[in-house]
Amino acid sequence: MLLKVCLNGARAAADHPRLPILPEALARDAAACHGAGAGAFHVHPRAAHGGESLDAADIGVAVSAIRHACPGVPVGVSTGAWILPDVKARHARIASWKALSAGTRPDFASVNLSEPGWDAIADALLDAGIGVEAGVWFPEDVPRLMAWPRAPECLRVLVETQSSQPEAACQEARTLVDLLRATGLSRPLLVHGSEGGAWAVLGWARRHGFDTRIGLEDTLVLPDGQRAEDNAALVAEAVRPLRGQ
Repeated sequence: MLLKVCLNGARAAADHPRLPILPEALARDAAACHGAGAGAFHVHPRAAHGGESLDAADIGVAVSAIRHACPGVPVGVSTGAWILPDVKARHARIASWKALSAGTRPDFASVNLSEPGWDAIADALLDAGIGVEAGVWFPEDVPRLMAWPRAPECLRVLVETQSSQPEAACQEARTLVDLLRATGLSRPLLVHGSEGGAWAVLGWARRHGFDTRIGLEDTLVLPDGQRAEDNAALVAEAVRPLRGQ
């Protein structure tokens, strides 16, 4: 099973003293997380002013730094609508990633199916040779995915629960997974939660044999509620049961 680490997300630097923002910090954090057991990275690159960015230059610098620190480990980024709300502008920025060199182009990118224009953005990623992680947040996202002609080309489907309550988040995961299985789409599923639901959903995903993820984007705390020292501490805790510790 794949354990992906989500290094920063949309969080502000003030949210955690070890939240990586700059490319150098992302690279250091990625190396520590890979050493702890992470098999892929998801990052939200930043512009010079510190805000999230979809500009090809910012994407390329962040991806290149991580790839230099962790050769051969897949690196993914976000295409979230909140980063650039204008659909046409967002599509143009993402389409420009096609011009990035192989060493600076992301291996994959997440696309939220609940956001306007997601299908055109997913098409642009595939046309650029970048894998698509189809983000399914709600039941209505499943028929959206199946209506997209290129659904079988997805790298994987992200089942992303929304509740911060552990039991409710796990029920969301069950519902979405059942809906996806009923479609017959044979793509890998990565199931994860956030905030109060993060650890419960991670455990549920592991018990049912699905890929999953953890990191400061999803939660700032360990399962016991204590603040995590950094991303590597979250990864180490996530892999601990697999190592019999």
